[in-house]
Amino acid sequence: MALNDRRGYDSSGPFRKPFMKRLAPSSVPFTIYLAAAVALGPLSTDMYLPTFPQLAAFFSASAAEVQLTLSIFTFGIGGCQLIYGPLTDRFGRKPIIVAGLFIYVVASFACLFAVNIDQLVILRFIQALGVCAAIVVPRAMVRDLFAREQAAQQLSRMGTIMGLAPAIAPVLGGYIAAFYGWQSVFFVLGLASLIVGLVTLLLVDESLQTKDLNALRPSHIARNYLDLFRHREFLGYALTGGLCFGGLFSFISGSPLVLIEVMGVPAENFGYFFGIVVLGYMSGTLLGPKMTKAKGLSVSVGIGAVFCAVGGGSMVLAAWAGFNTVIAIILPMIVYTVGMGVVLPQSQAGAMAPFPEKAGSASALMGFLMLGFAALLGFMIAFFYDQTQFSMVYAIGLMGISSVLVFRLTAHGAAEEAFEEE
Repeated sequence: MALNDRRGYDSSGPFRKPFMKRLAPSSVPFTIYLAAAVALGPLSTDMYLPTFPQLAAFFSASAAEVQLTLSIFTFGIGGCQLIYGPLTDRFGRKPIIVAGLFIYVVASFACLFAVNIDQLVILRFIQALGVCAAIVVPRAMVRDLFAREQAAQQLSRMGTIMGLAPAIAPVLGGYIAAFYGWQSVFFVLGLASLIVGLVTLLLVDESLQTKDLNALRPSHIARNYLDLFRHREFLGYALTGGLCFGGLFSFISGSPLVLIEVMGVPAENFGYFFGIVVLGYMSGTLLGPKMTKAKGLSVSVGIGAVFCAVGGGSMVLAAWAGFNTVIAIILPMIVYTVGMGVVLPQSQAGAMAPFPEKAGSASALMGFLMLGFAALLGFMIAFFYDQTQFSMVYAIGLMGISSVLVFRLTAHGAAEEAFEEE
């Protein structure tokens, strides 16, 4: 049960009003709201993936230059989270997410008027600056409102709902761009974020009960992040989740080139294959809470990482064997995303659980590790792209196998030690 279900919220301050008119933390609408907010991040990448060929033609840009619009967005989200974490701990969750969504709305509509690829790259970074709040704040809100196991279940439910976005987004983006041009995709993104912002402003209450007045002091920020880095369990879960996500982002970044250019999939059909892969992720988010309830959080993360390793490794083996087909990419990737659907929500809950007093900073640092690393992978895949699938395949395989090794050396041992101490 949500920790604040019975006591409601303080009604003081400009963003706090009577609880009865707001979304209850344990309700389905509140879960949908959280998922919709976080989904703005993947929507901002997945919906415009089919427009890559259009962007290259419209701006007379190379594949690497178009890829930069994705990498800079991901890098921006990762870096900006380090700022948003302390901001949410100091000023509360609601004002920060409202401000971030406002920035995102303005930047999304501004993308419609970009006249060269450099302008679009800059606007994508500003988009990242805004949507970053919608990624950090909901995770921190979950930590505010739920205990560790319940938080893992809530994050898994959010992941299941959120999984619909990347399943539908490439298909929707492909058809929207085909009929109305690439600019229309950014119009839809701006409209979606505007709706989420209005729901936040009108129906969502502040979840942070005690603000950290020292959260923005440089020495305090540095000490918080240093404490997190030194915490074996946090670092293990964060790195495991980050590596698994890195494999997914390698697919997100490389699949438009590999499937459309190398394997001849029509751009308007690309989204269907992407959606099939996302169904694997949704299946993992449904499986994860059951595994956690039966075996514990640590065991479920370990099993999920093994799925990622098997999926990534089999994709590499298929490429080595000369299977240059769509199915040799999609089937292993489904196995990978099933594992990732188990790992991500559970690892997020495990990483933040020891730090209720600085959940915003913990959420931000985990996001930074995940997305900063993913942005680097995306750039490298584009840089080493040689009209084959190998740069993408190697990255996915490496991420899957590394996630198992890192988990066994860090969070797995830390979790066992904590269990023995209890």
